[in-house]
Amino acid sequence: MRLVSFRDRTGSDRVGRLDGDRVVELAAPSMLDWLRGEGHGEAGRDHALADVALRAPLCDPPSVRDFFAYEGHVATGWRLRGGDVPEAWYEAPVFYFSNPASIHDPGRPVRRPAGCEWLDFELEIAAVVGEEGAIAGFTLLNDWSARDIQRKEMTVGLGPAKGKDFATSLGPWLVTPDELPYEDGRLHLQASATLNGEELTRSDAGAMHWTWPQLLAHAARETRLRPGDVLGSGTMNRGCLLELNADGGEPRWLQPGDVLAIEADGLGRLEAPIV
Repeated sequence: MRLVSFRDRTGSDRVGRLDGDRVVELAAPSMLDWLRGEGHGEAGRDHALADVALRAPLCDPPSVRDFFAYEGHVATGWRLRGGDVPEAWYEAPVFYFSNPASIHDPGRPVRRPAGCEWLDFELEIAAVVGEEGAIAGFTLLNDWSARDIQRKEMTVGLGPAKGKDFATSLGPWLVTPDELPYEDGRLHLQASATLNGEELTRSDAGAMHWTWPQLLAHAARETRLRPGDVLGSGTMNRGCLLELNADGGEPRWLQPGDVLAIEADGLGRLEAPIV
């Protein structure tokens, strides 16, 4: 099933399932309610997909954890710092808490933060927690990064803050695992990023070192997960400008006027203009 949060022509926010080019409205008042097991029945109304505005599947999730699951991305980052991947990375999947108040809908412009010259995207997939702590579905996630601000913050030895705080794009829909090539704890599909219509990079989403069940179990360790909690995969291998710039040549960063999109088989396309 492909599920969407959307705004209808009356300006009301609804939840629905995609059926071709139609959106069948569900009884749940919000995606959080649906994830809690409420309102799975149909409301008796449907809409043309072209007539609704898609929201982020979860506009206000209880929490957002973003992991660091792709070894190639991690290794490049440490090489740029002049070091090797720490042994601790191989012992448990690490994550940071992102900002659930900065979720961006599909198509919503991303504003380059004040003082940022090195604006970057991150090609990611997110799992969304449902009832009883299980994975209810997957969606695309773009963890926008102000690399120059982030670099200064990380010298303190804590975690990213304002370098990540300003925007996380999510969507365009939430897809249940049975609709996807989900085997051995991994999604076996291709994901890509395009800038102004030209492909920047393509990556194998299945090349994770840490699997989705391992990420889920670590997130739940000594705490409780709630329906709607978002778990990001972390940047896929070669899934950001920071990595692509490591190939040499003139560094490239996102500029106002650019349009950046990420997409993956079965998960759709998540696009945003930079302003």
